[in-house]
Parts: sequence; C-alpha cells; structure tokens
Amino acid sequence: MARFVHIDYPTQHGGITRISRGLEAARNLHLGRGFVHALALIGAPVTRALAAWAAARKQRREDDKLWNLALTDARIMADLSRAMSQDALRDTRGYF
Repeated sequence: MARFVHIDYPTQHGGITRISRGLEAARNLHLGRGFVHALALIGAPVTRALAAWAAARKQRREDDKLWNLALTDARIMADLSRAMSQDALRDTRGYF
C-alpha cells in the first residue's frame, strides 16, 4: 500500500508555461524596441535643432562681447569697420 499521496499536481505543463512567457517577453521587446526607434527618429531632429539654437546663442553672446569691447577700443572698432566694408564690397560686386 502507498504510504504517501501527491495531491499537488500542476494544472499547466511547465514547458508550455515557459514558451508562452518567452513569446510574451519577445512581443513586449518588439513593442519596446519600436517605441525606442520612434523616439530616436523624433529625437534626432530635435537634438539638431537644439544644438543649432545653442550655437547661435553662443555666437550672439560672443558678438555682443566683441561689440562692447569695440566700443571701448578704437583699434577693434576700426578692424570691424574695415572687415564690414570689405564684406559689403564683396557682396555688391555682382550688382555693378
């Protein structure tokens, strides 16, 4: 006669449970990867725009510093004036 009885039998097969969990994880990974790719596509132009904005802002600050320095130093003002007149001359040569 049997002296022990196993009453706790699993209701699902272990292999089927592992496969279904693996498929669910793969599906979640696929959706997550698509979401990450979408963010990358959206983020790249935004990042470039922010970098361009930051570079323009930095250039404006440097131009302001140079202009304020030129207001106090006549040599720098003369250099700026000369450079601006040469640029203006170069830009208008096609018109004459």
